[in-house]
Amino acid sequence: MSFADQFGIPEYKGSTDTTTKKSGTYTRTQISSNLPNDLALEQTINQIFKQFYGRSATQSELDIYLPEIRNLYKGPDGKTKSTIKETYVNGNLVTSEYFTADNQDPKLWLTDKIKSNLLAGKQEVNKSAIPEGPSGKYFIELKNLASKNGIMLSDSAATDYSNKIVAGTIDADTASNIIRESAASAFPQFADKIKSGVNLQTLADPWIQSMSSILEIPYTSIDLFDPTIRGAISRGYPKVTATSGMGGVSGGEYTIYDFEKDLRQDPRWQYTKNAEKTVSSATLKVLQDFGMEA
Repeated sequence: MSFADQFGIPEYKGSTDTTTKKSGTYTRTQISSNLPNDLALEQTINQIFKQFYGRSATQSELDIYLPEIRNLYKGPDGKTKSTIKETYVNGNLVTSEYFTADNQDPKLWLTDKIKSNLLAGKQEVNKSAIPEGPSGKYFIELKNLASKNGIMLSDSAATDYSNKIVAGTIDADTASNIIRESAASAFPQFADKIKSGVNLQTLADPWIQSMSSILEIPYTSIDLFDPTIRGAISRGYPKVTATSGMGGVSGGEYTIYDFEKDLRQDPRWQYTKNAEKTVSSATLKVLQDFGMEA
């Protein structure tokens, strides 16, 4: 089906004189008093909506945009007018594009309108506050990236970044880099690695594994926002020395070995099987030292 048939417009009939065919590719502009029918215009609207919202336009949205697009095909005098651009290759018509009265592509016009709406936050969201369409994909990706790097990214900020990506005002890498910069500022000792693309979640994994093992907490229930983990990987977490006490100053690099020793001072440790075994072993040793058997 030709473009003209699809849009319900009589196709322009050029000269059938084969002796006047031009070689190569060239275009010719014609003016018509016809305009695409409503079905064709609805298809145009739905195409753009699927691109930016992941769905077709609702009836109420069609009621808004359909009359606006029809008006684009009217000239200053109020008469219907279409600008037809025909492309020929070696004298044969290969494409026909139907533009508005002022020679504008209606798809580009509608794209600009939808982008403006996105940038203004005009879109549906689900019960989890995730925006519809492609924005939702970026929303989830950015929220996950922030979480994996110990950063709280609000729903509104994630939506704003996502809509700007879809609207083309920023790219996905820019949004990701902004999040990584924030994480690098919060955890400067890991800044270079975070900026290079390594997630803080990966860097903190040994600490999480130790906490899970020693305090017998499920690994999956510990994240970067757990105060014990966050304190251990933060620069401000002090290494406690014999002379400084818990309120003392740092005594050097705080290692995982230091962290594991502190975990055994955590009130939760006394309720673990590890603690029971340790106490039992210590008691047995004392009895043995006094020549007694348990």
